[in-house]
Amino acid sequence: MAYFNNAFRKTMLMKEYVEVSAKNNTAELEVGELGLFDAKSFRGISPSETDCDPCPFMIVTGSPYAKDKVGPFHGGYQETIKSKGINPRYVNRIWTSESNAPQPYVLHVGSTEFTQGTVGDGCCPTFLCGEQYHLRVDVKGSPVLRMLNHQGYVEVTADGGCCPADSVAPVAVDPAGIMIQWAEGIWESVVVTGNGPNFNPSNPLSADRTNPEPLLVPVVSLGPGAVTDTLLYPPGYFVGKGTLQADIATATGHTVDTWDNYVAGTLDPATDCAGLSLVGAYEDTKFGDCTFQTSDYYGLEPVRIYASEVDLNGDPCEFTGICVEVECAGRQAQGLGETAARDLILSESYRQNYFATDLRIREITQGNDLLDSTRGGVDRTLLYDRIMIQHSVPRFNNPSGTFDNDQYVIEILTESNAAGAAARKALLADIDQLFANCNVPCPTEIEDFKPCPDPSVPVAAGQITPAP
Repeated sequence: MAYFNNAFRKTMLMKEYVEVSAKNNTAELEVGELGLFDAKSFRGISPSETDCDPCPFMIVTGSPYAKDKVGPFHGGYQETIKSKGINPRYVNRIWTSESNAPQPYVLHVGSTEFTQGTVGDGCCPTFLCGEQYHLRVDVKGSPVLRMLNHQGYVEVTADGGCCPADSVAPVAVDPAGIMIQWAEGIWESVVVTGNGPNFNPSNPLSADRTNPEPLLVPVVSLGPGAVTDTLLYPPGYFVGKGTLQADIATATGHTVDTWDNYVAGTLDPATDCAGLSLVGAYEDTKFGDCTFQTSDYYGLEPVRIYASEVDLNGDPCEFTGICVEVECAGRQAQGLGETAARDLILSESYRQNYFATDLRIREITQGNDLLDSTRGGVDRTLLYDRIMIQHSVPRFNNPSGTFDNDQYVIEILTESNAAGAAARKALLADIDQLFANCNVPCPTEIEDFKPCPDPSVPVAAGQITPAP
C-alpha cells in the first residue's frame, strides 16, 4: 500500500481454475477454486467468450475456512478472498516462478562415473605399498553450523599395507582398498556424518549404528579397465530403505553393493581405477502441523563439501596427484510448502484472520485450516509454483497534494503437479485474452532455473528421476 516501501502482497491458493460461465458471482466459488470477476458488478467474466471484457477485473478464490462464524457473533470467515480491482493498463509485471526440489552437493575424488580417469593420470593415480595417504574432508554451511556450532572437517588415513618381502621397490596396490579406507574413515566420523563406533560397533548392519540424517554419504566407485561399473555404499546403508538399492542400480546401470562385501585385490592396479564420491544428504528436523509455529526454522542452504589430499602436517599443497571435481555445487529448493504456508498465513493476517500461536486459540479461530490441504490450505510437504501479478492503483485525488500509487502483488500458489500446471495454463490463457480484449500487451515473464542433472551417484530416492 501507500505506506509500504514495497508492493503489498496478497496470497491466494488455487487448486482449480474455474470458467466463470459456471460461476455467476463470487459467493459460488468453492474451496480451492479461483476465477476472474468484474470489479464493479462482481459478476463472472470469461475472456474466451466475449470481445469486450470489463476492465478492471478482480481475481477471486474460495475461502479455506470450514465455518463462517466463531461463536454466535464473530463471522465472515467464508467470505471469498478478493484482489483489488486490476486495470490491465496499470499492470507492471506478470511472471511465473516454478518450484524445484533441493539438489545435493556432489564431489568426486579419483576416478568415478563423472571423472572417468585413466591409469596413471590425476584421476587414477597409482597407490603404493608401504605408503600412507591422507585425505581431508571439510563440510560447511548453515546446516553444519547449526549442528556443530562450527564448520566440520575430518582427516582420514589409508594405508597401502606392507610390501612383499621379495620386492626391491614399492609396488602398486589395489586402488579400491585406498578408497574404501577413506570412505570408512569418513563414514565413522562423528563430526561429518554423526556416525561412530559408540553406536553399535559389534554389528555394522544394525540400524542403531548409523545416523539416519548424516551430513554426507561416501560412495566408492570401481572401474575395471578404467570404466566405472560398480558402486559400493556404506555397510547397512540400504537397511530399511525398501527398493532403494535396486532403484539406484536401475537408474545408473551399475552393480550396487556395500563395501564390506568387496574382496581385496579384485582390481588390478595396472589396468583398473577407483574413486570416491561424497554426496550431501543433510535434512532438517521437522515438526508436524499440530505444533507448527511461523517462527520454526527451515533451512534452504545445501551443505558444501571440500576435499583434498594432504601430507602429515595437513598441507594440501604438497600433493597434486589426485583429482577432485565438483559435479553439482548444490541447489537450494524453490517453492517449498514451508514458504507457501507462511506466505498464506501472512496474507490472512492482513485480512485480520490471525494465526494464533496458542494451539487452542488457533483451533477455535480455524487457523489449522490454513495447513489443511483438504480444506484449501497448504501442504507443507509439497512444492508450489507461483503466478505473480504486480499492479498499481493510482490515487488521482490525494489529500497530501502528491500524486502516488498503491502497489500490489497478487501471489497465486498452485501445487507443483499436473493438476496445478493445467490450472496455471488455463488462468494465464484467460489473462492473455483479457489483456488483448482491453488492447493492452500482457507483460508476462518466466523465471528460468537451470538445475543440475540427476547425480551420477544417488543416495536417496528423491535423487532418482522416475521412469516416464
